[in-house]
Amino acid sequence: MNLANLLPRRIAATGFPRFGLRRRRDRKLQVAAKVRRVAFMHVPKTSGVAIRSGLAAALTPNVTVSGFDRCSFDAYQDFESVDPSISGMIYSSPASLPPRADLIVGHFAFSTLRQAYPDAQLLTLLREPCSRLLSHWLFWRQHTDAELAPWGCLAERVRKARQPIAVFLNDPGLSCQTDNLMLRMLLWPHPLLPSGRFIDPLHDARLLRQAMANLQEFDFVDVVENGAVGDRLQSWLCRPFIYPRANETRPIPQQFRTPLDRELTPEVMDLLEFRSRLDFHLWAAIARLRFPGRDISKLRHQTIIKNVARYGVLMAC
Repeated sequence: MNLANLLPRRIAATGFPRFGLRRRRDRKLQVAAKVRRVAFMHVPKTSGVAIRSGLAAALTPNVTVSGFDRCSFDAYQDFESVDPSISGMIYSSPASLPPRADLIVGHFAFSTLRQAYPDAQLLTLLREPCSRLLSHWLFWRQHTDAELAPWGCLAERVRKARQPIAVFLNDPGLSCQTDNLMLRMLLWPHPLLPSGRFIDPLHDARLLRQAMANLQEFDFVDVVENGAVGDRLQSWLCRPFIYPRANETRPIPQQFRTPLDRELTPEVMDLLEFRSRLDFHLWAAIARLRFPGRDISKLRHQTIIKNVARYGVLMAC
């Protein structure tokens, strides 16, 4: 798939003009970051907990909002079984979010953040999507029943990660979490993102164009693979930023372990790529900006190999 063929003509011709403009306006953005609230669209398994911790320490906000919108749950409605400590962090609409927050961090879609906080500085991180999806599966798989108890009936969805990854990725009921999640968070709600179904490839070009357009609305975008992301955030915020390691996936409980090489069959590798085909183009677009002149396909290959080796240790029997 040729990315240039999927982009609006003005983007394909000029190379993401909004991102370029933001680079030329760094000083103006730094001043703006001091006085305007910050909203972080946390895509799961993109170092978000570490970013949240660093933002809170750097900005010392008066009111912080964190949690989820309905993008994370698709059509699921049975929140009465969820412990109030969790259900209180699940917001049904942009209007239900606290209006006076000055730091907003969570699994919120772009539309939620833009509607609830139209004056906020938006930031997000993207990650090589096959690695992100594998990490997502393992992160869910690590949780014991005792840890999942507060999630009530929602825990049944997380327990599905105890199945082979081929079954996990083919479950349409999990599509809101496993099928091009980065794109979904940029576009939700959208008529071409049907509830309980995977994205129809016939709509890929249209969805990707729209997701690219929304991504350009962010004031700060980077990729997890950029080792300088902490320094870039510090420069953008114009204040010290500490980028700690946080919320990393633990070794999988023994009863849920299986050799990773048995899971990652050629069919599963194809499926991982298919479930992240649109997210790859989003990630690659930003990676090309952050690593000019670098072979992005090679970067992706190296990243996947490194992460699979690490994940194999977590699943070692």
